[in-house]
Order: sequence, then C-alpha cells, then structure tokens
Amino acid sequence: MAVARDEAALALLEAGLDGPERSRSSYWERERNEFTIDATGRFEGATVLGMVSRKRGLAHTLAHRILQTPHLWMGRRFPANGECQRLARVIAARQGRQTTLDFVRQALALAFIRAHVSLDRTDEASLVIGDGFGVMTALLLLALPKRRVVLANLTKPLLLDLVNVRKSVPGVSLALVSSAAEMDEALARADLRLIAVRADDSGLIQRAPIGLAVSMASMQEMNPPVVAEYFRILRTNPAERTAFYCANRMWKKLYDGTEVRFDDYPWRAGDQVLYDGPVPWEELHYDKKPPFWFHRPGGQKAMRLRLAFLEKDRGDDP
Repeated sequence: MAVARDEAALALLEAGLDGPERSRSSYWERERNEFTIDATGRFEGATVLGMVSRKRGLAHTLAHRILQTPHLWMGRRFPANGECQRLARVIAARQGRQTTLDFVRQALALAFIRAHVSLDRTDEASLVIGDGFGVMTALLLLALPKRRVVLANLTKPLLLDLVNVRKSVPGVSLALVSSAAEMDEALARADLRLIAVRADDSGLIQRAPIGLAVSMASMQEMNPPVVAEYFRILRTNPAERTAFYCANRMWKKLYDGTEVRFDDYPWRAGDQVLYDGPVPWEELHYDKKPPFWFHRPGGQKAMRLRLAFLEKDRGDDP
C-alpha cells in the first residue's frame, strides 16, 4: 500500500481523531477536547497550542510590533533573526493570524539554533516534536528549502499542524507514515519535504537521519516513558550527529498527578552541551494594559533551554 499523501493523509488523520493513543498523557486527554479540527482546516474552540488572534488591522499590528520590541532586541546577537522574523510574519499572514508573541518566540528559537548549529546538510532532516499550529515546521521548511522536516505529534494536534503548514508553505508535499516500509518510501522520495508521524508511531523516526530535533513546551506535557522514547530515537537515528533544542518547563504536574521534570529527562554526561539555562524570550510576556510587560513565574515553573549534541548509540540498528 502506497504511503498516504497530501489530502489523503489529512483524511486519514481525521478518521482517527476519536481513537485511543498510548502516547496521550492525562494533560492531552483533557486539552484535546477544547478544540475541533477537520481535514478542510475548519477550526473551532481554544487551544493551549498558541495564541490565535485574527485582529490584523493596522492599529493591532502596530501595537504588537511595539510591544514585541524587547523580544526583537533579544535577537540582535543572532545573524539570522531578521530573516526568521520576516518568515514568521509571512506564516502568520498566510494563516490569517496576527503575528503574536508565539511567532516571534519561534523565530527567535530558530535564529538561536542557526547561530550555534550548522543546518547546511541536505541529506539530513529536522524533527519537530509537537508543534503549535505548525509554525516551527513552516519556519524550517521556508528557511531551509533544501532540507526535509519530520513532524511528530498526537493525532488531533498533528492534523491542526498539517492544515496550517499547508497554508503557510503553499505547494508543500507531505506524507503520513504508519510503517517502516512507508517511512522508507517517504525518505526515498525527494519531492516529499514533510513527513508526518503520529506519536504512537514515533519509533519510525529512528529510520530518518535527524540532524536537528526541536521540542518547545511539548515534552513537559508527556509522560516520562514517552520522553525517554524520543531521546532513544534521537540517540539511535542514522545521522552522524543530532542536535537537540529542548525548551520546556523545569517541572510540571499533569492532571493525573504525574510529575515531569526537565532534570529527569535522560540526559547524559557524554552530551555536548552548547547552551543550558533560561530562555529570555519565553520569560517575558506583554499585555495591552500597563505596565505592559511582565515576567513568567520563576522557580520550578520557569522554562529551561538546553541545546546539545546528544551522545549517539550506534548499536541499535534501525
């Protein structure tokens, strides 16, 4: 059976929206009920996946740009930030959304990555582990037009990601893979720039050469065994080196009482750490009321960023 592509892939995801998922934590058991999405892109409700503002008039746009000034200033040290911010505005416009702080932060994240990690190899892929409206996936596709992206997510947010990526990157060809044979077929097709994987099928990603992986506030919503599985995949995929941009809460308690701790992720002493510390653009927020800017609570609720080349395991053949 041929791999499901484009509209067929979206229809397949829509058909499975109500099915059970082993990878779904108690957090997503509840949050998935807050919005609806179908294969045509019809979206209703609220979601923790990002800010959704359709107010795109001049006054609202100027207000956001002024309030985003401190964040844009943070990116002055990253040579690619100007281009990443421009692409974020393009993506927001194509999705019919205001360029909210979510877009600015994701552009800053990519600019930060590009300042530390070379993404020139076109024989490698980038992996996005959970995405918010497909923004990071779209940024990677537009900023690196010769490099493939693999996107992994739970079924319902994955469908939301894909319909928005298709708006953001017109003409992009995608495939949804569900078996090793389908993953191999997709990897062999040069015209397929986006490979989607349901979270329960995440083991298939091990077959792809992942040079960069990105998790932005996604692992903090997973059960620890699921987090560990993604680390295993990153350490065993065939890429010579795998850089991991991991920005997640220091600690979070899920609805069933499960505690997820950044320091408990399966890091190793052999990982080559390029940065480990706070995420300035995640800590600062803004509002339309004075004093306009405010900081996220610190302590265990603070965001932590680690960018590292993970120690690889070569004995686990995909």
